[in-house]
Amino acid sequence: MHKSEASASLLAPPALPTEILSKIFLHCADIDGSLSAVNTIHVPLLLTKICRSWRTIAIGTRSLWSRLYLSIHPNATDQTDLVSTWLTRSGAYPLQIYIMWNSPPFFPSHAVLDILVQHSNHWRSMYFFLPMPAYRSLAPIRGNLPILTELSLGTHDPPLTDPILDIFASAPKLRSFECVNLDPYLFSVPWASLTHIPIMTVSVDDALDILRRAPRLKSGSFICTDSDDLGPHHIPRPHSVRHKNLHELAVLAPAWLPALEPRALLQYLTAPALQSLRICNIGWPFGTHLVTFVARVDALQSLYLRKTALSEHDVLTVLELLPTLKHLALLSSSMYTMAADLVLDRLTLRSIAKKPLVPRLETLEITLPDALSMEFVELLESRWYVKEDEDGEEDDEASVCVARLRKVEVGANDDYDEAVICRLEALAQAGMTVIIGSTDVPLQDGLEYMSARYADRKREDTVLIDNLDDLI
Repeated sequence: MHKSEASASLLAPPALPTEILSKIFLHCADIDGSLSAVNTIHVPLLLTKICRSWRTIAIGTRSLWSRLYLSIHPNATDQTDLVSTWLTRSGAYPLQIYIMWNSPPFFPSHAVLDILVQHSNHWRSMYFFLPMPAYRSLAPIRGNLPILTELSLGTHDPPLTDPILDIFASAPKLRSFECVNLDPYLFSVPWASLTHIPIMTVSVDDALDILRRAPRLKSGSFICTDSDDLGPHHIPRPHSVRHKNLHELAVLAPAWLPALEPRALLQYLTAPALQSLRICNIGWPFGTHLVTFVARVDALQSLYLRKTALSEHDVLTVLELLPTLKHLALLSSSMYTMAADLVLDRLTLRSIAKKPLVPRLETLEITLPDALSMEFVELLESRWYVKEDEDGEEDDEASVCVARLRKVEVGANDDYDEAVICRLEALAQAGMTVIIGSTDVPLQDGLEYMSARYADRKREDTVLIDNLDDLI
């Protein structure tokens, strides 16, 4: 039995006030979670079928019907009825909707889109994955997006040539904009008001241009590709960009383009307020440019490097510039080793009297080329056990200079030494979180991790609604 069914069957409607039941219904529908057919369609429907009292309360809970995940297909009368029902029951409540058109045949319009267009003044978080011609059918929403805050656009086969659409140009509250497999320059959007770009596929030069256009941006994640892949709307490289508000930056290369050259972005961008930097799958040697880039950052706290052509020397040179770093990930591959004996030795605290490398380090993710070693254990122990003075009190100098390493995730050869494991277990018992993985099963991939929620949305969900007349 689904957990929502179990919750529904155990509650006695007459014993609970309407307000409490409404909150329980929203919890059953995972109202703060990601969108899926289960929590936006199946659960709300189930709640209307328990009893007459529950049906009345469920239908009157407008936010229960304001979220919808729907994989549409042509000639779907049941889907148009479903969408109409949801929009009627949601009233004026802000809408959060994901519409995916994944199955051919594809047409320039769809009845579900036509219905949604009529309610665009209630759009708040909208996610579309459509054939490109279908986007033109959204033209009536132009100028009628007063509360649109989040927008995600995607398509199957990006067009080589297509006119620029201005349907989202007037969206005064738009703060988050992403494009999946789609050139963002195909749409006019209010770049100057954006604060978040979850995922966007662009060239390195275009990433710079977007950062220039979006001076309020706080977080940007760019999957960079060749300019030739992006069609005629490619923008030439701008001059140097100084971005005062950027806190999080991710630069990722797709698997088919390991030789991506990120030099222009590192060379021309200055982001003094940057707190988090993620670089993944870059096979072009960029150590020198990364050093000069982080030298212009005031207080970086998180550095995530995966499958990059950085040497141990490059990594250490970068870390020497980052005394404020709290979170470090060095996830090597079979081709590139960013962390081995030299990095382990430099990260080990030999003496508080000497200037320690990354003294504020609290979490570490790392892959090692060989088996777990005593040198690695000594690194962890040196950053866990705090030096005490003769009275048993924590040494003020030690506590001020060095933070305790609280969590480590390590991937290494499966040939573990028993003595090493015993000492790691002792650290775990003392309170350190220690997670051990194998290099045969790579740790979190940056590109896959940042795209996970969109992959979840794109699952084929077949929504079968029986007895639709019972819902309306």
